[in-house]
Amino acid sequence: MRIATLTASALLTFGCSLALAETPVQQVQQDNADISQLNTDIRNNEADVRKDSADAAHDQADINRDRVDRNADQVREDQDLSKGNVKGAEYWNKQRKDENAEISHDKKDLAHSQLDVKNAKNRLSKDLTVRNRDVGKRNKAAGKI
Repeated sequence: MRIATLTASALLTFGCSLALAETPVQQVQQDNADISQLNTDIRNNEADVRKDSADAAHDQADINRDRVDRNADQVREDQDLSKGNVKGAEYWNKQRKDENAEISHDKKDLAHSQLDVKNAKNRLSKDLTVRNRDVGKRNKAAGKI
């Protein structure tokens, strides 16, 4: 009896799947809607890549600017020491340490921005792959019409 129940269940499932099967025209229309949504996702991912790349470039510019400031502070400290101005040298040493802290913080920001770029590129790549697969599937279904 159990085998008969399983067979009847399998036939019922198969019959329902045939009744719910889409025509080729409906399949193409659904694929077009999916492709349109993927194209929107791709455009959004491309915008994310551009934004994240700009953020990374800005972080790198911050690092470069802070390095220039740090180097200038080092030169001023050295000049004050050569003149015997210990107070001035201590001030520029403190300023240089502050610049080093800013550089460290900016490096962390840069690493985060680079990770964002990488993730956005991965999402873009996956969406392109899915879209291209769906286009092929749609073209195959359209050939059956």
